[in-house]
Amino acid sequence: MSLHNLANRAPSVDDDNDCPTDSSPETKLPLRTSDALAETMLDAVLTPRLRRLMASPPRLILIRTADSACAELLARYLRRFRQGMMVEAVSALAKSGGKSEPRDSTKLAGLEFGRTVILISQDPGRYLVPEALNGADAVIEVGAPNVAVIRKTIFLVTGKRVHGLTAADLEGLGTTDFTTAIRPKLSPQECLANLRRAVAARRAPPDANIAVSLKDLALTKVVADWAQDTVNLMGKVANGELDAAALRHTCLEGPPGTGKTTVAAALAVSAGWTFHSSSVGAWFAESGGHLGDVIRAARKFFDELALNTGPVVGLIDEIDALPNRATMGRDDASWWTPVINFVLTEIDRVRKSGRPVLLIAATNHFGKLDTALIRPGRLERRVSVLLPDGDERRAMFRKVLGDRITAEGICILARLSSGATPAQIESWCAGAFATAAAQKRALALSDLIAQIAPPSLRSPQMDRAVALHEAGHAIVAHELGVPVLEISIIGSGDVGGWVHTKPDHALLTRDMVERTATLMLAGRAADMVLGGGAHAGAANDLETVNSMLRSAMLELGLYGSLTTPSNTDLRHYQGTTFWARISAETDRLLEQACEIVDRRRDDIGKLVDALLLERVVTGERLSELLLTEINEPFETIEYSNADRKMEPSLPSGRV
Repeated sequence: MSLHNLANRAPSVDDDNDCPTDSSPETKLPLRTSDALAETMLDAVLTPRLRRLMASPPRLILIRTADSACAELLARYLRRFRQGMMVEAVSALAKSGGKSEPRDSTKLAGLEFGRTVILISQDPGRYLVPEALNGADAVIEVGAPNVAVIRKTIFLVTGKRVHGLTAADLEGLGTTDFTTAIRPKLSPQECLANLRRAVAARRAPPDANIAVSLKDLALTKVVADWAQDTVNLMGKVANGELDAAALRHTCLEGPPGTGKTTVAAALAVSAGWTFHSSSVGAWFAESGGHLGDVIRAARKFFDELALNTGPVVGLIDEIDALPNRATMGRDDASWWTPVINFVLTEIDRVRKSGRPVLLIAATNHFGKLDTALIRPGRLERRVSVLLPDGDERRAMFRKVLGDRITAEGICILARLSSGATPAQIESWCAGAFATAAAQKRALALSDLIAQIAPPSLRSPQMDRAVALHEAGHAIVAHELGVPVLEISIIGSGDVGGWVHTKPDHALLTRDMVERTATLMLAGRAADMVLGGGAHAGAANDLETVNSMLRSAMLELGLYGSLTTPSNTDLRHYQGTTFWARISAETDRLLEQACEIVDRRRDDIGKLVDALLLERVVTGERLSELLLTEINEPFETIEYSNADRKMEPSLPSGRV
């Protein structure tokens, strides 16, 4: 039985082959790939007891997934089809005071109001606060999809059975691989061919014959500078001008999909060196997981480096799979310590051999590495391979698309793809190519936009209300001298849009607190002055402003009183109650924001029109808009109470 009621859309199931039968009258209504995959994965793990638990609020349920993409996919699905629940995907640590800490989910407050809360993460122990872990009514494990899950998913998407699917066709694939390979309007066998091609690409390590050179990659400045310096050094070592000891083994760290493996292979190609790659996971796969066999598989890789007849680049991918001995329990340490010690001694052996070997490791979690791995003489250099900026995204789109899309179109794609990895950009382009090919026509800009930012389910009135709210934030920030990096009205979960500003790393002052609070209140000010009135979209903004002012008054001593919270009587604070003081200050800053909004209503109008058309406006584009002539005054807008249910608020950590 499916998790949600799809109005009888879900086909029946053939018990003999775990696939819905073709005789179902509803097979002409296929699901979207992400929804079908999420539904099938959940159906595979939800027992009758868990279903009853989810249906009896208030419950706190944690779902552990195989990767972060799966967490986001399940969260989107549950928000759409399980009304009344509060769902959040937590795939990263929160930044607080320069430190990374487990995320304190605001969703937990829903339990107090009788709501069921579902938190989804690929690593709940790392990313969730202890209160969530300790208070959970159930922890549901959603592992990587198996053959039965993918077979059902293909049927739900295409309406037909797939034949010949085996476990080997899924080996090593992640959530994004599945949603990219399985597409509506393709036949099941075409979907299967896509899966097999993805597996083959992952199995084949990059080498000099298939990898590109550095000049073919769009790299961030940090990576480009490191790569060029390293290639120059490698050339001098190969020519005998420098000793091999001059090579500095390196750890490439950064988010998944940023191209760490590609950069390592391209480095070898550019220098003309042999490239060998492996991973801790591969050592286990080759050995069956027995301790002695794992060590032998690792030794085989290091022997390839040490015994190679010419200069060689060696890559250990996903090296964070080797745990940090300082954080292991006694039982785990007794098994892992021999493996880790062996890898450390092999790195030393390669270094002492005097041969031209550059060892590179790649990880998504640098903080998890054993300190002995990254000390001087081993993987001593840390290079961050981060998400590409706007210029780099333009270069990536141009590289994949060639001259099929105009320069103006490429700029639009770069704006829409803020925060995307190179792998995501390639996936979007592949999906757009497939759409155009299926319809037997040339690629169009709309194909790519549909991949990056699918059409919003919001009404035109709500889209305009979101644009107005975010434009208020942006224009007031500009007025107050806070650099604006990007404005977007692309919705994500409960977030209707956002504004990114450049962080100020100076010591916090009262002026900085009030400027930040004013621009945080500017969305509400725009709703009041130019829209249909204040609405729930500013709820997160108000909470942030109140917290900031409370901290500035009670903890930072920026408002006269130097007493700490434990020594302050909140009923008598500077001649009034503390809450009245907070309220008066908030009202004053909101009035200031309203004055700016009213004075710059024409600029806000231009930005609203641009957002509705372009959906993402960069800081540079905002500067262009503010320099153009104003053609006609901005009109206020009205929206219904139904529209107000959506919250066009700023996401946590964004201003």
